[in-house]
Amino acid sequence: MMAVYAELHAHSNFSFLEGASSPLELVLRARELGYEALALTDHDGLYGAMEFAQICKANGIRPITGAEMTIADPEGGPPHHLTLLAANRSGYSHLCRLITHAYAHDRLSPALDPSLLAEHAGGLICLSGCRKSRLARLVAEGRYGEAEAPRRCAVP
Repeated sequence: MMAVYAELHAHSNFSFLEGASSPLELVLRARELGYEALALTDHDGLYGAMEFAQICKANGIRPITGAEMTIADPEGGPPHHLTLLAANRSGYSHLCRLITHAYAHDRLSPALDPSLLAEHAGGLICLSGCRKSRLARLVAEGRYGEAEAPRRCAVP
């Protein structure tokens, strides 16, 4: 039996300086590789989500909508990243609200107040993020005990 793989953290060319491929290119490559599902997680937005979903449907791939969010540090430290995937319609709605909140105070440098995550967590799946995630930062700083401690997304 062959293991099923789905890429859950992919940026398109809508994530400037982070992704180079269009949603179409991502989906066509996923189809070549035999993926059954693919997530699009552009940075701080759902810029290519509609186009991506339509292309996935036309190519027999299940689209997973998500975003890599910039999370503000309530203690004034550098922001970190957290990847959120919509598991259902409620999750998509919550993701849209969180993105709106992130842009509410600064449209050029969005950052989400982590206290809003618990209120809007329904229907969302939380991944650890990327090399700029809180988890990656703790490991890089040698703070392994904190990195290994179980956490919920709402905990900064």
